Amino acid sequence: MTVEDDDDQAVPPGRQRKIIHVDMDAFYASVEQRDNPDLRGKPVAVGGSRERGVVAAASYEARKFGVRSAMPSVTAKRQCPELIFVKPRFEVYKAVSQQIREIFADHTPIIEPLSLDEAYLDVTENLQNIPLARDVALAIRSKIKEVTGLNASAGISYNKFLAKLASDHRKPNGQYVITPEMGPAFVEAIGGKLRQELILVASAHSKVRSSSRPPCDDRQFDGCAKAGSLLSHLGRK
Repeated sequence: MTVEDDDDQAVPPGRQRKIIHVDMDAFYASVEQRDNPDLRGKPVAVGGSRERGVVAAASYEARKFGVRSAMPSVTAKRQCPELIFVKPRFEVYKAVSQQIREIFADHTPIIEPLSLDEAYLDVTENLQNIPLARDVALAIRSKIKEVTGLNASAGISYNKFLAKLASDHRKPNGQYVITPEMGPAFVEAIGGKLRQELILVASAHSKVRSSSRPPCDDRQFDGCAKAGSLLSHLGRK
């Protein structure tokens, strides 16, 4: 069952849902660093290193130089000359993801996977009878670390949108709770940032008419990515 399927089921009056968004930290790159000690502590990009290659994932060491997923490999290498490219091993990532899903299933049957490295969990009623959702998240993150050796971040709130924002708020290897009392102010603060990002995106697109540059050049890449991510989650519950 997914979180979407569970939306039609009644929640007792006066009781808020407890939603956790679990997001693995730099998942593909972290798996590579776990399996190859020589890569630990170094800037790593999973993806193709050739001229038309694209970064699929970047380690946090690489992100310090501005390297991001979906960035052209040539741009990434220019920003971080010491960047190490590693070919993706999707079968390994899928196997690790399955281990993580099994940990989720120990706590709730209501799981909505978004990709190999993130999912929403409805723990309003959880299988371990843990009263607080934050403690469920702590237990899940601890078990993931024990089983896979990898770090996960988590966001806890009363809907999926806020749970996603909460997990982003404490990355990497952290968690954050947005309560019903905190929700409106948190969204208002994020809304201000979103408006700024959208202004940057609109400005970038307006320049296309008089320039051959793509709408998102290197300097505007992060703004476009962040705005797009926030917009995509606005449509989710």
